[in-house]
Amino acid sequence: MAETELDVYPLREPRRLHLEWLLPMIFRPARTLREIFEAEKPSWLTPLVLLSLLALVMVVAGGPVRVQAAQIPAEPPEDFQWWSPEQQEQYFQNQAGRAGPLFTYVFPAVRAVGGLWVGWFLLGALLHLGLTLAGSRSSSTNAFNLAAWASVPFAIRYLVQTVYIFATHQLIENPGLSGLLLDASARLPLFARLVLAGVDLYVIWRLALLLVGVNLMSNLPRARAAVITLAVVVILLALQALPSFGLSQISGLSTVRPFFFF
Repeated sequence: MAETELDVYPLREPRRLHLEWLLPMIFRPARTLREIFEAEKPSWLTPLVLLSLLALVMVVAGGPVRVQAAQIPAEPPEDFQWWSPEQQEQYFQNQAGRAGPLFTYVFPAVRAVGGLWVGWFLLGALLHLGLTLAGSRSSSTNAFNLAAWASVPFAIRYLVQTVYIFATHQLIENPGLSGLLLDASARLPLFARLVLAGVDLYVIWRLALLLVGVNLMSNLPRARAAVITLAVVVILLALQALPSFGLSQISGLSTVRPFFFF
């Protein structure tokens, strides 16, 4: 029996990781995105794995800082003196528990990595929906690939923030534009301040990569593609601010730490 072509050249499983696109994505983004779209296969795992690992490194770097902050006694509530001894003891136990690994490492890690993946999914889904409604026939695969690869600049953000934490032994309290506009942002509504906290150099960099990628894959007029991309990013920033805003409304706080998808 003659050997078939499949016997001579066995099929190879497609690679799941494409590390060769990471650096070119920073220095030659247009060419790299064109290669990603032409491949017509899911390749979003590579940047998401890289970002997840760097996010975990940043969480580990900030662990000792969170432990030290949790060990500082907090002021008891105003009616603390009227609490029963059992309630007071439970309060002190809860305060002591905040210095444990669950609050200083596990929860921050789940929040960082979970927010990263949720943000990628929302960005890809919104991008595909917006482009489809505008008349583009680009695939959902390319939309999710673009959402992941356009976020590669956040790897640099994680590295910079990790170095800052190691050097200063402090967490970043005022991220994004909220840190540059402290006086002005104090007069803005809380929701606007939380949205500003999600905007920084790396978000703008990602927006630029999204604009390049949408122009390459959608075949839409540049103006329409730009409007859709900007609208998607604004919606994502608003969704990012919602959890912290809702927490502030429930707790009655005027300032809360923002929750980040990326």
